[in-house]
Amino acid sequence: MRLDHPRVRRVGPAIDIDYDGRRITAHAGETIAAALAAHGVAAYRHTRDGGRRGLYCGMGACFECLVTVDGRANQRACLTKVADGQRIRSQVPAGTAEDPLMPLVPLPDATGPEERTVDLLVIGAGPAGLAAAEAAARRGADVVVLDERPQSGGQYFKPLAPSHSADRPTDRQFRDGATLVEAARRAGVVLLQEVTVWGAHAPDEVVAVVGGREVVFRPKRLVLAAGAYERPAPFDGWTLPGVMTTGAAQTLARAYRVTPGRRVVVAGNGPLNLQLANELVASGVEVAAVLESAPRPSPRRWRRMLEAMRLAPDLVGAGAGYLLRLRRAGVPVLWGHVVVAARGDGRLERLSHAPLGADGVPDMARAVTVEADALCLGYGFIPSTEIARALGCAHRVVDRHLGYLATEIAVDGATSVPGVFAVGDGVDLGGSRVALARGRLSGIAAATQLGLADTDPGETDRARADLARAEAFQSALWAIYDAPPARLDLVPDETLLCRCEEITFGRIRAEIAAGHDSLGALKRNTRLGMGRCQGRYCSATASRLLAETTGRRPAPEQMLAPRLPAKPAPAGAFAFEKPEWGGHQRAITPNLARPLEVEPLPDQQADILVIGGGVVGSCLAYYLSQAGQDVMVVERDDTNLQASGANAGSLHVQLLSFDFGAKAEAGGGPAADTLVLGPRSVALWRELERACGADFEMGVTGGLMVADSEAGMAFLRAKAALERSRGIENEIIGASELRRLAPALSERLVGAEYAPQEGKINPLRATYAVLEKARRQGARFLRGVNVTGIGRQGAGWTVQTSRCRIRAGRIVNASGPWSRETGRLVGIDVPVHSAPLQMIVTEPAPPLVGQLVAHADRHLSLKQAKTGGLIIGGAWTAAFDPARRFNSVTRSSIEGNLWVANHVLPQMAGLHVVRAWAAMNINIDGAPILGPVPGLPGFFNTVTSNGYTLAPVVARMTADLMLDGQCDIDPTPFLIDRFG
Repeated sequence: MRLDHPRVRRVGPAIDIDYDGRRITAHAGETIAAALAAHGVAAYRHTRDGGRRGLYCGMGACFECLVTVDGRANQRACLTKVADGQRIRSQVPAGTAEDPLMPLVPLPDATGPEERTVDLLVIGAGPAGLAAAEAAARRGADVVVLDERPQSGGQYFKPLAPSHSADRPTDRQFRDGATLVEAARRAGVVLLQEVTVWGAHAPDEVVAVVGGREVVFRPKRLVLAAGAYERPAPFDGWTLPGVMTTGAAQTLARAYRVTPGRRVVVAGNGPLNLQLANELVASGVEVAAVLESAPRPSPRRWRRMLEAMRLAPDLVGAGAGYLLRLRRAGVPVLWGHVVVAARGDGRLERLSHAPLGADGVPDMARAVTVEADALCLGYGFIPSTEIARALGCAHRVVDRHLGYLATEIAVDGATSVPGVFAVGDGVDLGGSRVALARGRLSGIAAATQLGLADTDPGETDRARADLARAEAFQSALWAIYDAPPARLDLVPDETLLCRCEEITFGRIRAEIAAGHDSLGALKRNTRLGMGRCQGRYCSATASRLLAETTGRRPAPEQMLAPRLPAKPAPAGAFAFEKPEWGGHQRAITPNLARPLEVEPLPDQQADILVIGGGVVGSCLAYYLSQAGQDVMVVERDDTNLQASGANAGSLHVQLLSFDFGAKAEAGGGPAADTLVLGPRSVALWRELERACGADFEMGVTGGLMVADSEAGMAFLRAKAALERSRGIENEIIGASELRRLAPALSERLVGAEYAPQEGKINPLRATYAVLEKARRQGARFLRGVNVTGIGRQGAGWTVQTSRCRIRAGRIVNASGPWSRETGRLVGIDVPVHSAPLQMIVTEPAPPLVGQLVAHADRHLSLKQAKTGGLIIGGAWTAAFDPARRFNSVTRSSIEGNLWVANHVLPQMAGLHVVRAWAAMNINIDGAPILGPVPGLPGFFNTVTSNGYTLAPVVARMTADLMLDGQCDIDPTPFLIDRFG
């Protein structure tokens, strides 16, 4: 499977690696993927359903080619280099003492990450990033470029790997790439390869993993040149090993001189596919066919063809040469054709293709099946805007291919965030020449802003002229290659839409039909976009499917929210001990709603109006409708979105460490009063799960609050004694019993308090199930309805909202963190504060811990989800970004939280962090507020202070008080009266 070229020779010495017990000869300097492909190995990762996956994107974006390398789990074969004696396996370690998760990187031995100040930081070493770096460095700027790939050049230049050498470049693309890299080096640019950029918390705070360690870059100016990834083109069988992107196949063939298969089909849209087919044919590979989805260019497009020839005669000439050589080689180029299915036992063996009509519908009566062991797909690209979005740069939706977000920039790449530039295909799609020209302009602009003299005054004009010419050529090119629209409505229900989480088109269609018709709702209901690729290969497809189904054009704020890390990063690299924070950073967070629906509604009427569509509002609707009440719930955004939908899902029964002793709010009395509620609420969650007939992924597995010192154990003994006096089951256990219950926990732990009634629940399943059950019982839910005024009308109430007026007999304030704002509308002070908190989740791991784990002296909440991911919280503070009206994580909290988690569960260092997010928390005095309000007959509050756990019990108590005037738990400690 290795390719020969008369001017390219292998220089990397032959070495031996082991893959699943099979000895394989590799060459130093190549990647594991290249070595395996050279020996015909296509299947790598094992999926949850027992399937296999292989090389797909070839650029480290899809995380389908994961392998375990010398005990280090989930390494990307497409980016990880081979080493002599390497032991590689397709399965992850078992997580046992005999087969542990080895640390992915050396654990930090410092008190904090290294910090580097630099004039200009460039993220991405493709054409745009290199051009920007070189232009700025020539003017005297101190420039560092961070790039994830083993060599500079990006997806376009794809230089030869160190395993190979050539006396001179074998084609113009190699030559241009080498020239640009050398020019950057001569100008003094520092190129750092194999760097994972975690993300950017601010324009002058970019976090990356360099050499296995966290480094914080403090640039004076920042250029984002992250490039693009190939867009998904789903069809039945598109996840089979052997099906990969054109870019992945080109990387194998050009950089590593390995063929993607023995009999190859290339399919997609655009000239890149012709180039790949030519390169394979020239190397002796059998190319069965090239399938181009655009119709054959007709004489009607002669003006655009002449224009393209005038603007870039070399590129047009190259394209004509590709077609001629393929014809001479007998390779059919089928215009207006598309792949409709792929088949094979464990890997690709054959595929079917069919001609397309002008409406994008394949003519299945004329479908043809051909044998192939590799299918290379190139249907266009999607910009990598993750870091730009995390920084708050303005974006727009581009209706091209499936649709995507493009960063809004000036001609020189300046974004809406001062000091940040974005260039290349990571902004919008324009090809290498657009990237080079705009990259130079951004480098010049950044140097100018830094006060550096312009050493080449004419370069700006030349770059602007090059940019205009390149953009005009792109316009002409894609007019020629204009393909019919993608027809997602024709994709079979059983086809996977989300590759990471194995979610089918049928599942997504069913969720949309059930009213979950936003990307956020789909994500929370199905885990769409929650896998390692972080939505890169599903969100655009799902967004397009939503638009086609609902008729709503997608808006930037309705896309999946930007999350850090920008790509999964080693948890151990970011673990630094931090001082424990001293309490919630209380705030009154403004309205964060981005409603889908804003059109006016007719006036409404209900006996009971619940304000707030989170978990408490849903539980209230359930209990009240179950009792036959006419109940309506209004939510100003989408249901289950803020505090409820972003909750980590812990079921707490014992007091948290900061709810007892000197750290506790109001001396700990209100928190202690809530102890009676916890066990009852967990039981109610069980009842709700049975009543809804749904799997809440609930487990009463017990809770462990661990200690690593005798002082911690003394604290736990005192806390446990108080809890037992309030009816909580618990026991103090020593190190040996702790090790028996949770053998993966750290040996430095000396004991724990064990509370058997604690556990976990999936808030993304539970709230929606309760809501749907309430709806079936007759409850009504209105979203996008913001309450703006509340007034008395006789014995009832008139409620003014953003979309309608509502008359109600009684009102329940279930607004969560915004309950104080709702209370003010009726002239009362509900002493509730919001407090943004952050959470972290890792990639799926083998079973490591079954219990809910907390720490006696540290802020920690740790549990393992049903999917295998470890969810890490513990009330570490997040930040509210007023410019974006968005809660975001902070680096300090991430570092401290991961340190505590790793301190308690050392195998955490063997996992990647997939995402971190911030959510609203509710801060009162340690106890909920529920029940009637003196002097306001018919107005009730229901606000819980203990996360997700207490929602059913406070809702049930409120419903009983409304219906019967009493409940079976004394509500006195929880009434608003206690505040005087």
